[in-house]
Amino acid sequence: VGPLVLPCAPPDGSILSASLCSPAADILRNFYHTKRVGNYLIGRKLGEGSFAKVREGLHALTGEKVAVKVIDKRKAKKDSYVTKNLRREGHIQQMIRHPNITQLLDILETENSYYLVMELCPGGNLMNRIYDKKRLDERETQKYVRQLVMAVEHLHRAGVVHRDLKIENLLLDEQDNIKLIDFGLSNCAGILGYSDPFSTQCGSPAYAAPELLSRKKYGPKVDVWSIGVNMYAMLTGTLPFTVEPFSLRALHQKMVDKEMNPLPPSLSTAAICLLKKLLEPDPNKRPNIHQVMADSWLQLANKNTGAPYLNRIHIEEINHTVLLHMTERMGYKHSEVLSAVLTNRACHTLAVYFLHRSLNTIGSTEETCSFFIMGCFVFYDFPNCSQAMIQSAP
Repeated sequence: VGPLVLPCAPPDGSILSASLCSPAADILRNFYHTKRVGNYLIGRKLGEGSFAKVREGLHALTGEKVAVKVIDKRKAKKDSYVTKNLRREGHIQQMIRHPNITQLLDILETENSYYLVMELCPGGNLMNRIYDKKRLDERETQKYVRQLVMAVEHLHRAGVVHRDLKIENLLLDEQDNIKLIDFGLSNCAGILGYSDPFSTQCGSPAYAAPELLSRKKYGPKVDVWSIGVNMYAMLTGTLPFTVEPFSLRALHQKMVDKEMNPLPPSLSTAAICLLKKLLEPDPNKRPNIHQVMADSWLQLANKNTGAPYLNRIHIEEINHTVLLHMTERMGYKHSEVLSAVLTNRACHTLAVYFLHRSLNTIGSTEETCSFFIMGCFVFYDFPNCSQAMIQSAP
């Protein structure tokens, strides 16, 4: 077996020599993948939908894992709505920045596929957590619903309606915090110039508001209803409205008649009260997301929620250690990095910045050796490291 040749793509395209610890080489060598797209190795399947698959990916320059949503353009062509709005999800996620919403890092496109590269949430989705526990206790549910409400409030403040809030779209990061994903059905209320007048039936029926099922015009309050369904699912492990055999008409009627399935007797009065508010079938009587935030059960009044989370990183928030490494060690232009980060523009520069930042080991000489291919550094004097050639991608 010849020496390990790793893909690296500094802006100047030069071939650089760098030191690699053997664990670094092992990560790349042992990562199961079916192909490489750009600077990413595309690995095992994490999830699948009608037109897209989500796969585990590996960023070859940093050795950091990512999630890659692969949209099959050939399959998408069979649905005019999907074809028309293929790039909407990427556009929306570049507009949004919030700690409870997944960060879009990069966008790539080939003849047959469209790739959205996002941060990977190692905790899996909340559905698996509920399966394992049968149901969540009220305190844990309170934490997750609070984070979901804050994420949705942030979206609505930006003029975005998600329209597909469901347990499967709630992931958990390494700190056990909610990360909202899948903006494939989101609508920007005209911000991006899309023509959807909030009248398209979207989302999963079990989580969809009555006005959605009845094909009436609707607004942001459809997300409020879905928060209620998610809250119920967390507390009970089941859905609030079910019919056998399944029928949309019968499901809609149950919602309108407020025939909610039973709740655990141990639930607090405050939790039951909020659930009933969220699952109010009349959108005119249902609270908006700002009114939901004021509910006592969420205890958001005790948090610093007065100042909205900004969709753009302020210049003072830039990680200057990462910026320095990218410009001095990797050959990126200072203005190029600042432009990508400050505008949240999904591209390889943004991916490199965020994946560097997530490792949080730059600047520590004790950890330089384990900080293997971060920016193709040239380090020769650390023990237990083996040299390898890092060659730019063709």
